[in-house]
Amino acid sequence: MFNIEKPAVTGSTATGETKLPNSLDKLSESQKLATEKKVLHVAGLIVLLAIILPCLFLLVIPSIAQDLLNSGSIVIDAATVLQPQNDSVLLSIASHIYVPGPFTVQTEPTQGQLYVPQIGSAYPMAQLNLPGMRIHKNTNIRATSQYTVFENYTSWQSFVPDTIFLNTGGLGLKGKIITQLGNIKKFSLDIPSNGLNQLACFTIDSATLVLPAESDGTNLIANATLPNQSVLTMEIGNTSVKIQAGDIVIGQGVIENVYLTPGNNSHNHFQASPIHQKWLLALTTKVTEITYNGSRVPYYSDEMSTLALTAQTPLLELLLNTLSGFLHSNATNVTSALANGSKEHSTRSMSTNILKGIPTDSTELELIASYHLKRLIKL
Repeated sequence: MFNIEKPAVTGSTATGETKLPNSLDKLSESQKLATEKKVLHVAGLIVLLAIILPCLFLLVIPSIAQDLLNSGSIVIDAATVLQPQNDSVLLSIASHIYVPGPFTVQTEPTQGQLYVPQIGSAYPMAQLNLPGMRIHKNTNIRATSQYTVFENYTSWQSFVPDTIFLNTGGLGLKGKIITQLGNIKKFSLDIPSNGLNQLACFTIDSATLVLPAESDGTNLIANATLPNQSVLTMEIGNTSVKIQAGDIVIGQGVIENVYLTPGNNSHNHFQASPIHQKWLLALTTKVTEITYNGSRVPYYSDEMSTLALTAQTPLLELLLNTLSGFLHSNATNVTSALANGSKEHSTRSMSTNILKGIPTDSTELELIASYHLKRLIKL
């Protein structure tokens, strides 16, 4: 028998059975390492997002919104102060705010505090309820018919004279805004606005002396125009005034329900033909007291009583208007009475008799007016 020896297997064939499992093990280990790396990356990303997102929504975005709000501007389009009481008013404000940038911020209803910039935001005069808003670029803000109680009466007392006496004033607004992406810690904005500028260009368009005075003491009827250059509408109330020519008080009375709107406001209308003469009489109107619903309004009374409104009134117009009042009951035209002296002798006599009935305790100006009226009648 022959012994046949198998040829020896050399090379990779000889070790194939042992090396194949090792390759598979190495492959599985590398896959495990790759998977573990992916898991670690995902876990790290989750942890990073868990840190970044709260910072983004709670810090970064509110900070951006805060900067945008601070760099923005707010303008009052209209405002009304109605129903003045000792400790409250009915307040409405229509304004718009401009915030630069492409962002849109949705806010929730909140409260703002109104203050006088000269006094400081530490002493707010009143609260203002602000509605929820969608702020983007130019955004309208309206607070309508809010019953507003004074938080700091001293601040309100400072606001009233600023509004009355200054040409340009301002109003401060501060507070905290709650947005859907976080809280804006605070905002504090100065809002520029025009004041009443001491009611500059105040005029008495026509005036008539009532001789003798009526039973209620009325001895002057005048048509006064109160200008309001601001966007503020103010309900003042019943305003007691006295009218002086120099130091002589020639008239006093009450202007009921004074309501100032933007533009010119006329009160106590009296019809008279326009007469332009060089002789002018300086009539000064001073407020003595302001009441609303029977109660004195101290902040209006105290401040407006210091304001003297002087208007130049044609003296001849004052005299002719007064003479017209005498002749009105007889339907006699004052112009024809002056132009046709011979035809109106009876009217002149009657008017002279009326003038004789003026009480001797009349004011000095009434007596002067009486003297000039007598001279006019004799023309």
